[in-house]
Amino acid sequence: MKLTLLSVMLVLFLAPLAPAATESTVYVFGAPGSGDGMYPRSTPVFDPQGNLYGTTQMGGSHNAGIVFELSPADGQWIEKVLYEFTGTSDGGYPSAGLTFDSDGNLFGTGSSGGSNGTGVVFELSPNGAGWKYSVLYSFGPYPNSSDGFDPNSQLIFDKLGNIYGTTYEGGVPGCFQGCGTVFQLSPIQGGEWKEQVIHAFVADGNDGLLPGGVAISNNGTLYGTTQNGGVAGSGVLYLLKYSSAKKKWIETIMHQFVGGDTDGAYPEGKLLIDRGHLYGTSEGGGTSSHGTVFETKLSKKTGWATTVLHSFGDSFSGDGIGPQAGLTVDARGNIYGTTFYGGEFNYYGTVFELSKKHHAWIETVLHSFNDTDGDSPSSDLTLQNGWLYGTTSTGGNVNGVVFRIQP
Repeated sequence: MKLTLLSVMLVLFLAPLAPAATESTVYVFGAPGSGDGMYPRSTPVFDPQGNLYGTTQMGGSHNAGIVFELSPADGQWIEKVLYEFTGTSDGGYPSAGLTFDSDGNLFGTGSSGGSNGTGVVFELSPNGAGWKYSVLYSFGPYPNSSDGFDPNSQLIFDKLGNIYGTTYEGGVPGCFQGCGTVFQLSPIQGGEWKEQVIHAFVADGNDGLLPGGVAISNNGTLYGTTQNGGVAGSGVLYLLKYSSAKKKWIETIMHQFVGGDTDGAYPEGKLLIDRGHLYGTSEGGGTSSHGTVFETKLSKKTGWATTVLHSFGDSFSGDGIGPQAGLTVDARGNIYGTTFYGGEFNYYGTVFELSKKHHAWIETVLHSFNDTDGDSPSSDLTLQNGWLYGTTSTGGNVNGVVFRIQP
């Protein structure tokens, strides 16, 4: 008995202790009725000066959401509201984050509002001491919007300055209000933008339903997932590649999610492209049906192959549950993400790390939220100066927080 206890003590003494991650709240959104933003779901973005930008789904003077800036000053972060949506012709209720272009302009989407009430793409441009707001495109009329409605993802640019995004619904009729689209906005003369649907998901759902955001590779190929549809109704992973010969975008299904112990189900977050591999999360599936982190890569022998790197644990394991956001990678190849539920307190969500050791991926929960410091994170993380920044959609003063964590 003494030998066993001594052995255990030696193992504990000799084993390296994992350093605890440092988490802190950057900003807590105001109480109801304060006029501040409410319910952020946006991925933080930074300008070269280190200021942080994002959106909230609701709040502001019209309760239709805001665009905010957080600036570091004397050990704290100061909020400035750059724009308050009205929910009418200017759009409103943004559920996605912002994207900078090379000139320092911000681009984003409002999930509703606009000329037809079905959502907008907007631009905020620095204008002296303030910002100029412009609607670049209003999506078509409800309920038969062939170009989609409810834009729900962070926009991306290609090398030519074209913008790409997705709408959660719209497009081909037959899926209640449409199955969702991938769209392109191209700049034309006079400062105008031309929109075209480069893919509309079909009514039978075989190629997916309800798309999340898209990622773009160096050669201009778009990669994305759908939350539903496919052969098992559990979502698909697809690519879109432009064919010069056919003068159109061609979709290829790379993986059909089927759920169960060995596969994910209901992927929602944007894919991460790193070293030619794709990484993503699924909200369901895996050994405990509480979600997965997966990898997809191209094999010369078998084509595209998808492997589950981590299955999230059961409700009382302390692990996260139900990831809804995409992933972030650091220079060493460590992968970071969030889960909407789970953790030490079982309900409020986590920040996790996946590290590859001896050809296996090891998951570490870096932080479990406890409601006062945030609740239900659903945004991608942004790596900035060694810190991971993100948002929680609720918690803090009920209305959500911006947080940061140093792994």
